[in-house]
Amino acid sequence: MEYTKFTYLLLLLVSVAYPLAKTYEPTLRFYKNLKYIIPAIIITAVPFLIWDVFFEKHNIWSFSHNHTIGFFILGLPIEEWLFFFIIPYACLFIYETMKYFTSRITFRYIRYITIGLATLLLIIGVLTVHLSYTFISFILASIILFIIANRKHIAAHLSNFFKGYLVSLVPFLIVNGVLTKLPVVLYNNEENLSLRIYSIPVEDSVYLLSLLFINFSLYEIFRQYDVKRQAQAQNENR
Repeated sequence: MEYTKFTYLLLLLVSVAYPLAKTYEPTLRFYKNLKYIIPAIIITAVPFLIWDVFFEKHNIWSFSHNHTIGFFILGLPIEEWLFFFIIPYACLFIYETMKYFTSRITFRYIRYITIGLATLLLIIGVLTVHLSYTFISFILASIILFIIANRKHIAAHLSNFFKGYLVSLVPFLIVNGVLTKLPVVLYNNEENLSLRIYSIPVEDSVYLLSLLFINFSLYEIFRQYDVKRQAQAQNENR
């Protein structure tokens, strides 16, 4: 039916509705971080969109015309382009919320846990070199985790990164469950492990980890740089 063409778009709008409504909420004051959030999202979106276009072109995944409004750019529906801006925005809101309300909760030995997880992802990636989606998603996530774990100023935020990621998994699994069940997104099972969480390829959770950890890292880098810049400006004015 005609209204089903709005399925993907409606899922995106529902995902971002609450974060947008709370952007100017006085307690969290999320709006003050937009100057770090927007560039982090844009920079991260570029390589992921290139990846997306490449995979669509090589039939590793594809998109239903029945559940999208029908406007495609480089083989991707406009909703898929919006995904890389809307979902990270919603997840950065979750990340900041978790920081605000759970600031004293940290994971012990988080750096070593991260290195262990990165090693496991690397091993799985190497063993699945013949599966394009599995190989690229696991290797990329492994590289990202290794880099973050070994960058002192970013590694200090690892506990918050994982809290933001784990909480973001809940709405992600719900939304992605709908996208993959209908399906709005169709996967070539010859290019993945064919392991599913409900109807969701297990690779999608690793894909999300890479997407969010890059966004989280850039967000913290921009924020820290601005704090240092402001501190230097104050010292110069004394």
